[in-house]
Amino acid sequence: MSSNRPDLKFSDVSEERSFYKRFTTLPEKPSTTLRIVDKGEYYTIIGDDAVFVAENIYHTQSVLKDCHLDPVTVKQFKQPLKYVTVSLQVVSTLLKTCLLDLGYKVEIYDKLWKLQKSASPGNVEQVSDLMNIAIDSSIVIAALKVQLNSKDGNCVIGVAFVDTTAYKIGMLNIVDNEVYSNLESFLIQLGVRECIIQDMSNNDNTASDFKKITGVLDRCGCVVTTVKSSEFSDKDVEMDLTKLLKNELSLSLPEKYSNLAMGACNALIGYLELLNEQDQLDRYELIEHSLQEFMKLDASAIKAMNLFPQGPVQPFGPSISSSFSNSNGGGKIASLFQLLNNCKTNAGTRLLNEWLKQPLTNLDEITKRHDLVGYLMDQLELRQMLQTETLPAVPDLRRLTKKLKKSGNLEDVLKLYEFSKKIPEITQLLESFLEEGSSQSEEDVSSLVRSTWIDPLSSYLDPLSKFDEMVETTVDLQAYEENNEYMIKVEFNEELAKIREQLDSMKEQINIIHLDSAEDLGFDPEKKLKLENHHLHGWCMRLTRNDAKELRKHKKYLELSTVKAGIFFSTRELKELAQETAVLQKEYDRQQSSLVKEIVGITSSYSPVLEKLSQILAHLDVLCSFSHASSFAPIPYIRPTMHGIDSDRKTHLIKSRHPVLEMQEDLNFIANNVTLERGVGDFIIITGPNMGGKSTYIRQVAVISLMAQIGCFVPCEQADIAVVDAILCRVGAGDSQLKGVSTFMVEMLETASILKNATKNSLIIVDELGRGTSTYDGFGLAWAIAEHIASKIGCFALFATHFHELTSLSDKLPNVKNMHVAAHVEMNRSKFENEDITLLYRVEPGISDQSFGIHVAEVVQFPDKIVRMAKRKANELDDLKRGNEDAKKAKLTIQEINEGNKKLKYILKDWVNKVREEGLSDPNKLSEEECQQKIQELLRSLSNTSTVSADKYLKFISEMLL
Repeated sequence: MSSNRPDLKFSDVSEERSFYKRFTTLPEKPSTTLRIVDKGEYYTIIGDDAVFVAENIYHTQSVLKDCHLDPVTVKQFKQPLKYVTVSLQVVSTLLKTCLLDLGYKVEIYDKLWKLQKSASPGNVEQVSDLMNIAIDSSIVIAALKVQLNSKDGNCVIGVAFVDTTAYKIGMLNIVDNEVYSNLESFLIQLGVRECIIQDMSNNDNTASDFKKITGVLDRCGCVVTTVKSSEFSDKDVEMDLTKLLKNELSLSLPEKYSNLAMGACNALIGYLELLNEQDQLDRYELIEHSLQEFMKLDASAIKAMNLFPQGPVQPFGPSISSSFSNSNGGGKIASLFQLLNNCKTNAGTRLLNEWLKQPLTNLDEITKRHDLVGYLMDQLELRQMLQTETLPAVPDLRRLTKKLKKSGNLEDVLKLYEFSKKIPEITQLLESFLEEGSSQSEEDVSSLVRSTWIDPLSSYLDPLSKFDEMVETTVDLQAYEENNEYMIKVEFNEELAKIREQLDSMKEQINIIHLDSAEDLGFDPEKKLKLENHHLHGWCMRLTRNDAKELRKHKKYLELSTVKAGIFFSTRELKELAQETAVLQKEYDRQQSSLVKEIVGITSSYSPVLEKLSQILAHLDVLCSFSHASSFAPIPYIRPTMHGIDSDRKTHLIKSRHPVLEMQEDLNFIANNVTLERGVGDFIIITGPNMGGKSTYIRQVAVISLMAQIGCFVPCEQADIAVVDAILCRVGAGDSQLKGVSTFMVEMLETASILKNATKNSLIIVDELGRGTSTYDGFGLAWAIAEHIASKIGCFALFATHFHELTSLSDKLPNVKNMHVAAHVEMNRSKFENEDITLLYRVEPGISDQSFGIHVAEVVQFPDKIVRMAKRKANELDDLKRGNEDAKKAKLTIQEINEGNKKLKYILKDWVNKVREEGLSDPNKLSEEECQQKIQELLRSLSNTSTVSADKYLKFISEMLL
């Protein structure tokens, strides 16, 4: 591979030395920042960055080459300096991997090591043209200005956020607690990729909070960038916003937004350098975002419900390491996003990503989405036409309109023109299926379809007709349709028409020369003698090298060059025509370029209309995707009956299934019922064997609730679902050792966040809380946390545990109910022999009195010897536990127990010797019944002993066993 790669080239030795010398003077950078040099025809990366590229992009170090350093420079490095060169195509992959997958920052320099471009996970604008990919989620960057120790004990965070891909700016205040749970919900709802914060780590009063905030950001997969506190000044920020926003604002911004939020906005505008780019001005829209409008999700809930494919760094959005796809493509479905993503447009995929992180809490809005999904499920023909013909033809309008501002051309204009011509077709298609309903509910749905899709699309037909007229007047559509050429109509400009007429005349003469030469040489002009417009020679002819001997028989032909493809040649007349044509073509292109630029500018003015249309069609695309997934599930999904937050709280699911797991091959999913009812059974404790389905059961309840609140149908036979304001989870026991956080600490951090964030309308799922510490401490914490949730918070909660003692909480609190996953164990005679266990995956009322851990080890085929040893040790510990408990009841001290055990050992040896001296049978040959009889006689004699400490224990043992 390395032999095919270009070397790092320099014009002379001095340039090479200067290049490396400048490299050595660059300031030190973090390991998560990559430096790239633009060499014109290729890019190069040096040093540790080159090794990173070799290992992560090429997956081999054979692409690395040695830098030719002078002796002085060599001494600065501990090992030989390496470099790697990469093509433009590879740079696209490299930028995508660094910025979107790994959360790295990138700096691009010119060959003199002057910084040209920089990019970070939240700001890819400067390199978006190099990346050349469709990004299936919004790229949001935020800034935080924190005010600690407010009057009520909480802190206030001023937040500003910018979506540079959609030209949106937002500001808000977040009142938060000491675990920053509201900040976590905000980061997840918007999918923030990078966060700008003040560096508070050097202040003893704020260092602890700084660590907590950065911990929350890290948990949400958000890259942290610290800047000086002076950047968060709110001075003059309203003037800067006025320049950026489409509509002029009065100076009332400070009245609407706090100084904290305005200061954060100032830091963000400065970091992104928005005012330095002319094309950024007057483009942005100021939007509102309310945490209460959407369901709150914590980081653990996103992972527990498998909402997105788990990428390397960004866990709360689809992995961008794989190429963009509009469909599942038949691959293995491992997340809810993959299951529901049958979207046919890039905008639809982005909107689905957003909806999964922002489930609705407003019952009316949820009902509207369910109405529309039901309508699309009923109208199968309409949905098929939309998904196979109409929506796949919709381009990525966001990407196209952004490109128009930077480097738009006629090809982009014609793509938008073709899209514009489809809007009336889409409107008519929707209208044709909208029949008059025979009932009130059908009338309501028809009215909803009209107000949601048909009327908004129709409202943009008039401005689009003006755009269409402009394109049809200026662009040569016939040339585009017949030859796929992008040209201005010659009659549109007199000078252009004159030049075009001359070019056409010359082209006719060139064709005549070509035909005459073919006749002269005796070659077919279509198959043998080719007429080509060469990038160096202009218009000329080509023959294969095998046919060249015929060419050399005629002196009037001039050989131009010989390549593998053949010999390029011309005549004096053709050569002159080629030169004149080249000059005229340049003049034509120059004239056309100014006209194209004007047309692109006019087209760009339609961007707001086009982007609104994109949003309407994305909404249609996502709901089509929901109806497709609901219809083609192994068992079709059903519409849930939703109950608002203020209603009687009850969730009742009949034969509910996990939507992702049931899609796995060779899996027959066992459906289960779920009932959660406030005050009667809102806290469910689930016990049972490992691998029995406890985790699946509690997670599917959360997934079904989320699906219902994003507007999708759900995998049940019948579903009554109470809207929840948050889904909060504590599952798994993963260490974060590289960050110095243990399993137990992760448990406690996540649980603390749940307790602070949960309300009576939330849903909590907890899986195996307390495993990260000792059994007694773990049980104590699990009991206290469960009791607090059940008695104080009173929300829906599902608590899976192996602490069977926890089930007694139902005796204390009436709203606690016990459930267990059923398993059948076939008992054998000896307790040390293998026992057969059958996991039934059914969740039933009642408790499970054992964990079946060793049985599960048998199921996964642990070595038989280890299983037998485990059973023996478990029984010994069980006997010891019971013995210790009885001993405590007898009020025996440890010393009395130890002394008694020693004396019992001597008594047993003495008894065996005495049996043998009396000539009785060998004790080893006695039957089991005879042994029991002899031992009972011995124990009776021990019960009459004196009351010294050792005898006190012996008396206790004999009385207990007898």
